[in-house]
Amino acid sequence: MTSLPRLAEYTPHRIVSDIDLEGHVVPGLTGEFFRRPEDGRTATVGLYRYLGVELFMAWGYVGEEHCRWTAYRRADAGWGAAHPGCPRVRHRGEHLELDLDGERVALRTAARPGSAGSGGCAVPPPAVRDSSHTADSGFAPSAGSPRQRVSQPAVSTAAATSASRRT
Repeated sequence: MTSLPRLAEYTPHRIVSDIDLEGHVVPGLTGEFFRRPEDGRTATVGLYRYLGVELFMAWGYVGEEHCRWTAYRRADAGWGAAHPGCPRVRHRGEHLELDLDGERVALRTAARPGSAGSGGCAVPPPAVRDSSHTADSGFAPSAGSPRQRVSQPAVSTAAATSASRRT
């Protein structure tokens, strides 16, 4: 198991609105990206917020195709244990279902024309790919509620609960 990155040890890189997950833009999902040199490479961390509420962070190294690790925000505002790989995402019609360690949250998407799934990572469109797991879609949020709860477990994450109240 790996420990969570300490963002204070990284330098802010950029903030990107409307992140692309699985080839679909998610209006309201913002990534704040950080970097630092590490053993001749560049380590990168993405902190992802939906409507301003932290949902997950994913990290690895610039140049890697997928995230090495992902962790989700817990109900007590702490972080859950890191799991290997990208965030757990499943495409369901106009929504992406994000599995936040047992709580499933649906995020409304806006499809990028001609896109295909990317395996669950937050990725940029080809024109701006910089291998830092970021996207800058330029898509405007779609009409209607961008988020829909899929399940209601006994203990939900504070982030998901707070974001749900905003829709």
